[in-house]
Amino acid sequence: MRTSELGVCAFLLVTATLVLRTSWAAEFLENSHHRWDSKGTHTFGSETGTPTSCPIKFRPSGQCGSSGPEEGEDCPYQLTLPPLTIQLPKQFRLLEKTMKELQSLKEVVNKLKGRCQDCRGARGNDAFGHQQAEEVQRDAGEEVRLDVTPQDVIPGSTVDGTVDGARLGPGSIYAKITASPSTMQEMQVKLNKMSASLRNARNQITTLQGHMERLNLINMDNVQAMVDSRVQNITGVVNKLSSTCTTHCRSDSSRPQSILAPRDCSEYSLLNIRKNDVYHVTPDPRNGTFDVYCDMESYGGGWTVIQQRNNGSVSFNHTWNEYKKGFGNIRGEFWLGNDHIHLLTKAKDMILRIELEDFEGVREYAKYDQFYVANEFLYYRLSISGYSGTAGNAISFNKHFNHDQKFFSTPDRDNDMYPSGNCAAYYSSGWWFDACMSANLNGKYYHKRYKGVRNGIFWGTWHNMSTEYYPTNYRQAFKTVKMMIRPKNYAP
Repeated sequence: MRTSELGVCAFLLVTATLVLRTSWAAEFLENSHHRWDSKGTHTFGSETGTPTSCPIKFRPSGQCGSSGPEEGEDCPYQLTLPPLTIQLPKQFRLLEKTMKELQSLKEVVNKLKGRCQDCRGARGNDAFGHQQAEEVQRDAGEEVRLDVTPQDVIPGSTVDGTVDGARLGPGSIYAKITASPSTMQEMQVKLNKMSASLRNARNQITTLQGHMERLNLINMDNVQAMVDSRVQNITGVVNKLSSTCTTHCRSDSSRPQSILAPRDCSEYSLLNIRKNDVYHVTPDPRNGTFDVYCDMESYGGGWTVIQQRNNGSVSFNHTWNEYKKGFGNIRGEFWLGNDHIHLLTKAKDMILRIELEDFEGVREYAKYDQFYVANEFLYYRLSISGYSGTAGNAISFNKHFNHDQKFFSTPDRDNDMYPSGNCAAYYSSGWWFDACMSANLNGKYYHKRYKGVRNGIFWGTWHNMSTEYYPTNYRQAFKTVKMMIRPKNYAP
C-alpha cells in the first residue's frame, strides 16, 4: 500500500514538471504578450517587465458566454497575426479552459510537494520519522487524483483544509488527502466532453483529407478521359442510328431524285454525273457550300477526295489554322480542311479508302468501314475502324501505336500522346499522332528513298518496311497518296 502511495506521489511530481512546461501555452492563450519563466510573468521584448505593444492578438470571435457556461465552452476564437486573421475552431475554447485547469493543478501539486518536503525535514534526524514521511508521501500520492480541479481548492489552503504555511503535525502524518466524489464526477464529465470534441475534430480532419484525395484525382487527364469515353459512346450511337435510318432508303436510290444541294460527291453520282471534276457540296446548309474534288470513276465512283499527294509541289508543314481551313490546289496536291472533313463525316456514315503507290510501281490500298472526324472543340478527334485491304492496318498497328481516337496535332498545336515533345513539330506535318506514329500520310514528299529522320510519307505496314528498322538504312518513299470518302450505304 505504501509503495503504491510513493509511486503516485512520484507521478504527481512528474505531472507538475509537465504542467510547468505546458503553463507557458496557457499563459500565451490568456495574454499573447506575456510569457512564463522561473521569475514570473514578463513582457515580450522587455526583461524589466515594461509592457510593449505586440501585433499578435488572441480574442473571442463575437459574443461569448451570453447563454451560460455551456455555451462558453464552444466559443470560437480568432488569432490575429498581421496581416492574417485565423479563425480557430470552437473546441479551442475547451482546450484553453483545460490548460487553465492544468495551471491551477500545478500550483496545488507544488503545495503538496512543499508539505512533503517539510515533513521530510522535520523528521530528518529520526529514521522512523523519515519512514513516516515517506508513508505520508505514499498516502497522499495514492489518494490525490488528477481529477482535482481549481474550483475545489480554496485560495490560501491546501486540499486537506490546512492553512498556507502550516506544517503537517505529528498527528496528521498518516492523514490521507481525498477528493470528493462530486468533484471527480464533474472532472470526468469535462474530460469526456473534451475527448468527444477531439474525436469529432479528428473525424473532420479525416473527412477533409478524403475530400483532398478525391480532388487530387480530379485532374485534367481524368476529365479528358471521361469526356473522350462519352464522346466515343455518343459517336457510336449516332453512327448506328444514321446507318439504320439510311439502310431502309437504299432501295430508293435507283429512283430519279431531285437534289437541290448535293451533300457530297455520291449525290452527284445519283444525278448520273460520271466525270472526275471539282463540284460544289453542301453537307450542312448552316455552314455554307465549298468545293471538293470528286472521283466519279474509281471503284464505282461517288468518292469525295479529302487529301492527295502526287508530285511534292505543296508542303504539308502547316499551322493549325491552315489545316483547319485547308490548303493546296484542289486539282493537284491539297488538304481539304479539317472543318470540311468534319461536316462531311457528320452528315453521313462514311467509309475511308486510302490508296498508296511507291516508286517501284507497287500499289496497295486500305479501306475502313467507319471514319469520322470530330469538330474543333474536340481537336478533330479521329474515329476509325473496320479495316480491309492489302496495305495493312497501319492506323491501328498495336496498342502502343494506334491512331484511332487520337486528336489532331500540328507543329504549333501539340495534342498528341507523347509526353516529352510535339510529334507534329518533329515530323513537320499535321496528323492524328499517337506517341508518335505508325502512319503519317501528310509527311514530307521525297522523290526517292532517303535517310535520317523518318519525316516523309509513312505507312508502317508497307510490304518492305522491315528493311527500315536500322536508322542507317534508306527510308521508303511514296509516289502517290490519296484519301477519299464515300457514304457507307452508297450503291453504284
